[in-house]
Amino acid sequence: MSVENRRRFVLGCLLLGVYLLVYVPEVNSDDGRALLAVTAAAIRHGAPEIGAMGALDALQPLQMSRMGVFGGDGALYAKKGPTPSLALTPLALLAEALPWLNLRAAAMLFNPLVTAATALALYTLARWLNFRPRTAFITALVYGLATMAVAYVKTLFGEPLAGLLLMLAALAVWKTRAGQGEPRSRRLWLAASGICLGLLTGVNLVYMLAAPVMGAFAFVPRFQPLTQLESLWPGRETRRNLAALGLPVLAALALLGLYNLARFGSPFNSGYHFAAGEGFTQPFLTGLYGLTISPYRGLFWYNPALLLAIPGWLVLQRRAPWAAWLALALAALQMLMFAGWWSWHGGIVWGPRFLIPALPWLALMLAPLIEAAWMRPALAGALIGMVGLSVGVQVLGALYSFYPYIGYLYTHYYTGVVDAPVSGLADAVLTDPALSPIIGTLAFARAGLPPEPAWLSGGVDGLHLLAALTLVVLPWPLLVLTARAKVQRLAPLILAAAALIVLSLTAARQHTGPEAEKLAALEQALQPLGTVVAASSLWGESLLDLDGRWRVFSTNAPAAPDDPLAAPLWDYALRQGDRLWLLTWFAPGDPANWQERSLWERAAFVVERAVPDHRALLFDLSPAPADRSAGHRFGDIRLKAYGAARSADGLRVTLEWSLDAPLSGDFAWFVHLLDENGAILAQQDRAPQGGYAPTSGWQPGLTVTDRLAFLGDFPAGVRLRLGWVNPATGERLPAWDADGALLEADFALLEMAAGS
Repeated sequence: MSVENRRRFVLGCLLLGVYLLVYVPEVNSDDGRALLAVTAAAIRHGAPEIGAMGALDALQPLQMSRMGVFGGDGALYAKKGPTPSLALTPLALLAEALPWLNLRAAAMLFNPLVTAATALALYTLARWLNFRPRTAFITALVYGLATMAVAYVKTLFGEPLAGLLLMLAALAVWKTRAGQGEPRSRRLWLAASGICLGLLTGVNLVYMLAAPVMGAFAFVPRFQPLTQLESLWPGRETRRNLAALGLPVLAALALLGLYNLARFGSPFNSGYHFAAGEGFTQPFLTGLYGLTISPYRGLFWYNPALLLAIPGWLVLQRRAPWAAWLALALAALQMLMFAGWWSWHGGIVWGPRFLIPALPWLALMLAPLIEAAWMRPALAGALIGMVGLSVGVQVLGALYSFYPYIGYLYTHYYTGVVDAPVSGLADAVLTDPALSPIIGTLAFARAGLPPEPAWLSGGVDGLHLLAALTLVVLPWPLLVLTARAKVQRLAPLILAAAALIVLSLTAARQHTGPEAEKLAALEQALQPLGTVVAASSLWGESLLDLDGRWRVFSTNAPAAPDDPLAAPLWDYALRQGDRLWLLTWFAPGDPANWQERSLWERAAFVVERAVPDHRALLFDLSPAPADRSAGHRFGDIRLKAYGAARSADGLRVTLEWSLDAPLSGDFAWFVHLLDENGAILAQQDRAPQGGYAPTSGWQPGLTVTDRLAFLGDFPAGVRLRLGWVNPATGERLPAWDADGALLEADFALLEMAAGS
């Protein structure tokens, strides 16, 4: 292994080790939940929808803050671009394949890996610009540890991936500008850059603006006076190169159009709520101020070291003008693209989230100063001071949650004005340094706010800490040893194995604890398999960790039957299979629980089980028809008709009741499935329609239908025994057969149809 690659291994392992000390196993944003839900549903069920997150999405008070939009087929789809969800697929597949990993814990390794890879790309670019190895190494460390990039490794936002794709696109183009390789090789590099830019549009369509910037960098050789512009007319080779760069971008846009067409019926409908006010509605200068120098989200507040990027750019421009202009153009483009966005601040985040892709370019501007600092003590002191201050700011963002202080601001400065400079908050939040989240989070930390990273949140996890520190320390002696022993080929294998073990161990540590036990109890209760509808927000994002054999949806409750967010998702879930589990926190028979009521009215009840804080009820959505007349009477309750149908997995029974005279009390029935010897094989005992149709409310002439299902392999010749009881006394109602003869045992025996 070359010396250069040894440095890259040290850098990558060091950063990953530090990032594992920041790692959290839960997704802490609606954006991240939507991205992961798309991945999970796509690999598990072939449908990139986010129905599992329906309940949490419905809690958003503003339509434009919601991630989900209903498509033409009734599914709930995410408005976010598909590229991050595609990139999450390998980690999600690992979680599906390895029993000691859960989905969220594995997925939360994504941005640590992406951010470390971005630092390696920055190191590579700095080396290609002929900066010394130590300069490139420190520049990458400044980006990776002293900017807010380190705080975003504990998130699942798409912006870190956008930053990596932008860096990779620039590296590929730089290979062509450096004049290396034959024409065909250059076209391959341009195509690679185009693929990265195409994937970038799948993070956010606005990134299509990066393509012309990268194209100018790739094809314009120098600034020319107007009299020489005709020389820029592309020749044949240039046209081929333009096609190599541009066609992947156009292909990506076409695929995005098809993706939108399949979901929403139009290639131009991405799911964003433009009609509701989502869009570029903020005054541009307000957003620009907020993104750069405001104490609320200002770039230089959260990354003080990047103030030195201003003089650093001037030096870089003299040393590598095209790299300097490209860095400036891409950093400025990020600000210009999002300054007018309605939520330019990025929501509940640490610093200006939308400027994450600009950070490596701003860090690159520091490289000339870092190189000069070795010979200039005063400059070195300034750099150390500013970088140290930046690291301190990032420690706050990395160790503590963003939410408590934002909650404080909403408690004391909420105005409800959506189109205010800071959505819903007073203008003072944008301008008052005393209200900066940096100051507020520091105060909360000093007051005892618990740290957020996994290794600290429940007390010190020594094994997690040791694993992370091993990844930080191991490369240094190992690489020196292998270099001296001339067994360089072993070093990358050992380091790669160590990284995989440490990453796997970190995620696997999250597979234990109260939440994991609660989920395991739920999986045990939800047998046999079926579609799951959690009519509750209490399970939250943990539903993503449910075994992929279940198709999971969630709706908020309580909600009205015509609720525009719950009703369509409910209807879609009912079409996904013949069995449905309903998770509900309502008590039995609660009139507000319209979802349970509708199941009792249309589906065959199978079983009810208790799960943590909820009831789990299984229904079969293909009940048997009541195709056999009866006439049996139980007190004043008459069995008009019944039906029974055998299937490969059990037996379904339907009972139709009517009333001869009004009843003053509420009664319950029992149905026993008997073998030829009269032994009970299965039974159900309950109030009509699960308590939603009490007999005291029946009227003569009204038909009430009960549907039930018995799952299992039952022998031929089974019979049904049924009767009615008074739950208050336990006494059975007297029973008569269809001919009016009194049944001494107060129950009826019904024969199954032939073949049943």
